[in-house]
Amino acid sequence: MTFARRRTKVKDVATLPTPHRTSPGMPTGISRCRTVTWTAVIGARHLARRFFCFPSGLDESAAQVSSLCYGSSMRPIRDALSLNELKGRRERFFAISMSVLYLGTGLSYSSLAIYLIRYAGLAPSVYGAGMSFAAVAGIAAGPLAGWLADRRDGHVVYSVLVWLMGTATLAFTVAPGWLALILLSVLVACGRGSAAVIGALIGRAVDAEHRVPYRAVLKSLSNIAMVVGLSLGALVLSFGSIVAFRISFIVEAMTFVVAGLLVRAAGKHLAPLKTDPTREATPRTGRANVLRDHRFVLLTIGNGVLTLSESMITIALPLWVLSRMHVPLWLVSVALVVQTGGIVAFQIPVGRRVTNVPTAARAARIGALLLAAAAALFPVGALADRGAIAVAAVIGIALAAVGGEVLCGTASWCFLYDLAPESALGRYQGFYNMGFDLSMIVAPSLFGWFAATGTQAGWFGLTAVFLATGLVLAPLTRRGTAPEATPVPD
Repeated sequence: MTFARRRTKVKDVATLPTPHRTSPGMPTGISRCRTVTWTAVIGARHLARRFFCFPSGLDESAAQVSSLCYGSSMRPIRDALSLNELKGRRERFFAISMSVLYLGTGLSYSSLAIYLIRYAGLAPSVYGAGMSFAAVAGIAAGPLAGWLADRRDGHVVYSVLVWLMGTATLAFTVAPGWLALILLSVLVACGRGSAAVIGALIGRAVDAEHRVPYRAVLKSLSNIAMVVGLSLGALVLSFGSIVAFRISFIVEAMTFVVAGLLVRAAGKHLAPLKTDPTREATPRTGRANVLRDHRFVLLTIGNGVLTLSESMITIALPLWVLSRMHVPLWLVSVALVVQTGGIVAFQIPVGRRVTNVPTAARAARIGALLLAAAAALFPVGALADRGAIAVAAVIGIALAAVGGEVLCGTASWCFLYDLAPESALGRYQGFYNMGFDLSMIVAPSLFGWFAATGTQAGWFGLTAVFLATGLVLAPLTRRGTAPEATPVPD
């Protein structure tokens, strides 16, 4: 039986192109080594072609080698992690741009505060006040940038915003303390504004049925790039010199320039925007129209409540473990790895299954239920205090939080693109992001208060809020979608 199986494999390999064939008398180890090497070459070529559309004459060979090496049992995993959504030129350029942007952001994510306090001379309290002001500026910048993207070429608006971010980052290398505070506000405001603009650009560049899966691919790639950037930032902190910090800022500024150039290039030679003549054209103008859409305002509030999940692992869990539990602190790192890995692994498969508003509402309900379970496990862990139950509570918090974040985040993209009119995607995207921005401001104080007081009622109250929000989202989105408006010419 073993001999027959080996003969079958050799026969399959013999059907492949010349580089795969084995010479008579070649040792089996060398044969396998050459097969694995050629598989790696084809895999790298296939990945490059996904992004840059290189011509491929080896697809059949790659499929045969993949089938030979992995078998049919790995096919569901390969299909789940494939990047089929990166089909068009703009889709690929947007994906590369976002990955480069998050790589640069991760580079200074943990080092900027240390640099400004240690080398720019800012007191910690002054830095905290500056960050609060910058957060407010970011909330205001989102709708403004979205409004501008609805009336001008959004590719140009986005490029200008990220180039301003690069300029501000580069200026940190020579700016005194008072100027660094201003640059910090510019950096945050342009960052939140660019998030609104890129959301509108995706809505106009990607077909309606592919928007949510495409956003899922972007989030997975962005998380991978962010992890790489954070790793490089850790190297900067290990050196700790002012030269190392300044070099990292220069590199980050270069990533912003590249990200802007890619999006600007994606905006050239555009095809005409397709519109559906069967839908009513009701152009809306002005930010006030978003505020008059009461259903969308309530949806934005609900989304802000659910996005508290993004701070449950990064802020709430470390504070709670440190002050209310006696378990190893490295469990927090394990939870962070679970969060990042879970998003990368499950965001794309979930995004492909959320195809319309009803499925999005169902995903949001399940996600809210998972977030409620995560919130309820915090007091359980505190009551257990130590031992296996406490460790299980921490791991359960991580798993439930990442599941809720993936499901609720995917549902929120579907709600946004299905309920916002086409001509006002920028304004609606900017307003919708305000829910996330406000949750990022509220979360540190809220979870800090929970940890300081040790309140269990607060966690159970948050559990009830998550459950109520998940139940309310379905009726909010069941009343039909907003009509598409006539696109505003750039």
